[in-house]
Amino acid sequence: MPITNRHQIVQWIIFSNCRGDIGISCYSRLEGEEGVLESPNYPSDYPSNQDCNYDIVRTSSSVCGIRLYIEDLNIPGSITKGGDVCVNDYIAVESCVPEGGARFCGNDSGISHHYNFQPGATAIRLSFHSDSSGSGRGFRIKYKMVEDCSSYFYDIVPSGIPPLVGSATCFTRISEPSGTINTPYHPKNYPENLDCVYQFVRTNPNLCGVRMKTIKFDLQSPMDTPFGGACSDFFHMPSCGFLCGKMEFSWFARYQPGATSLEFHFHSDESTGLSGFLISFEQVYNC
Repeated sequence: MPITNRHQIVQWIIFSNCRGDIGISCYSRLEGEEGVLESPNYPSDYPSNQDCNYDIVRTSSSVCGIRLYIEDLNIPGSITKGGDVCVNDYIAVESCVPEGGARFCGNDSGISHHYNFQPGATAIRLSFHSDSSGSGRGFRIKYKMVEDCSSYFYDIVPSGIPPLVGSATCFTRISEPSGTINTPYHPKNYPENLDCVYQFVRTNPNLCGVRMKTIKFDLQSPMDTPFGGACSDFFHMPSCGFLCGKMEFSWFARYQPGATSLEFHFHSDESTGLSGFLISFEQVYNC
């Protein structure tokens, strides 16, 4: 099938660690405005003990994200007790946290997802992993570049911090190698009607991500809806999963290829807030 500047079918390169990514056995670079990525050997069963990376390359500065349509998904594997993280075989958007919002396994075909490019990013990387527990048909996923990400919190406007409205906005730029981030006035209750941005700056291109761990996390509990729990106050990486309630986590927030920074967003509604969060971080070179 011919490849044009608008459409691309996945191109495989098989090698052994020649990109410096230990454990990566196959790599694909997709440069069209829309295209397809498939698991190795698709539609036959994929191999066991496989690790692959797929870089979907940003075609222009006007592109803010990608739309993924899971045309076919057949990846056997167990899911954690919480029901949201695939732990054996999976395909993942590796820059997303929490992982449950961006790992796919099972048979959930016919679903679409949107993911944002981080500031300065040249690509969004997906990774595929299989272990020795078994295999399946794998996946066929279509992607398309997106130029309007307004509904996915792409450009967040930080609000003023009461009672300092007009003189201080809820924006934190972080270039230090380690430290903590917190909600305004923590451990006192955070104000209502807030939008806060925490921007981690990639001061060295060899930095691969930010290790983050909760010291305290106490936001309003999710509301019950017919579709499950919904967060009114939340902490998230835009276009990835939302966190609320009381919880503990430890994760790597990865920079996308070429990214100059990555951002998190905290939002509170009109209700009285709780004590909020205190999260430790460390910029890391080995993810």
